[in-house]
Amino acid sequence: MRGLRILSISPTASIQDRGRQGLLRFGVSPGGAMDAYALAEGQALLGNAADDAALEMAGHGGSFRAEGEVWVSLTGAPMQASLNGRVVEWRQSLHLRDGDTLRIGATVMGVYGYLHVAGGFQTEVVLNARSTHVRAGFGHLPKAGDLLPAGLVPPKPVPLALPRPEYFDQRQIRAIWGPQSHLFDDAERSRFAAAQFGVSDKRDRMGMQIIPDYPPFHGDSGLSIASDATLPGDIQIIGNGTPAVLLADRGPTGGYPRIATVITADIAALAQISSGERFAISIVDRQEAVGALLEYRRTIGALPGMAEPVLRDPRDMADLLSYNLIDGAITGENDEQN
Repeated sequence: MRGLRILSISPTASIQDRGRQGLLRFGVSPGGAMDAYALAEGQALLGNAADDAALEMAGHGGSFRAEGEVWVSLTGAPMQASLNGRVVEWRQSLHLRDGDTLRIGATVMGVYGYLHVAGGFQTEVVLNARSTHVRAGFGHLPKAGDLLPAGLVPPKPVPLALPRPEYFDQRQIRAIWGPQSHLFDDAERSRFAAAQFGVSDKRDRMGMQIIPDYPPFHGDSGLSIASDATLPGDIQIIGNGTPAVLLADRGPTGGYPRIATVITADIAALAQISSGERFAISIVDRQEAVGALLEYRRTIGALPGMAEPVLRDPRDMADLLSYNLIDGAITGENDEQN
């Protein structure tokens, strides 16, 4: 069976795809990749289906040995990476031969990096998705010694690359007022909209606390409400007055008031901000939020056309003889009569 054998792996790594959609009414949160844009980048580089699963790595990756011939790509937060000891670039597709070793170290910037394989990782499907959801006990939790099976290789794969997206530098996160914003008076809402926030180290796939540069927030009816359904990007004001953003593995319901909700187009940008870094929240209206969502979807749809062939110096190609550098060569004979 072709795939990647895990030699070592970060304890924060997990298998992720687009998640378990449509099951919130049954108490199942969607989960899925923390950076959906990075997931789509990997599919574009390999010609994968949108639902194919990748390995999500938070902060650090691991070491992997190819078993059989596989194509992989690296997207999301750039990490230190090497193939058989040679440094490889991020946001590119790579050809691995049987026995090749890919090592992925710490992040250079951002938080969540992704390792994709052509055809997607063929781990178990639970409720129509392969995503790991640790708290719910769904999906495969990868560990050292595991073989992550690969799907089918594209018919004519070539090394491709994508440009680094701008959202890794984004420090102005857009949001709309949330369903319980009316529980906060005008002064509290104004203070929230004007605040600078620092990303706490209290963060995981469920959510992240963000620390304002002002005293704690207080709602008119306290900081506890009847539980209702949550959405990705919801900003709750928890019991001590600290804002917390709900993310992929959030609970299906929550009992804290939600003062605002990060728009879908900016969730990846927020998730990739490292702990200790600062950002601001810009409140926008629904029209701008919808426009940003449409542009975000358009950009994701355009990713396959943005991927360009990787130009390599033959002097750097240790496996030069395996490349077809004269495609289209002929015998030189001409059967046509002049």
